Amino acid sequence: MAQKPLGKNSNVKKLNKKNRFNGSIGPKKGAKKIAPKRQSVIKQQNIQKKLTSGINRNIEQVMASRVEAISSGQKLNIIKSDVNVKTKGKK
Repeated sequence: MAQKPLGKNSNVKKLNKKNRFNGSIGPKKGAKKIAPKRQSVIKQQNIQKKLTSGINRNIEQVMASRVEAISSGQKLNIIKSDVNVKTKGKK
């Protein structure tokens, strides 16, 4: 049977450095770049996350102080009853 001579195969393409598989799975090494429009969204999300966590922490502290008050014998007041609500009459 006839065989091709060993050496360069025209059917096999050589891969560039970019196209080669390095064998490592996961993120690439080096600094990460974020597009400018994306950076502003990320900043907004971080600010919102901090505000939300602060609000939740405050609510938990208030509820904890109310639970302590109940355990000491006081009445639970979640909504203050001395808030004056005025209704406007139609003329």
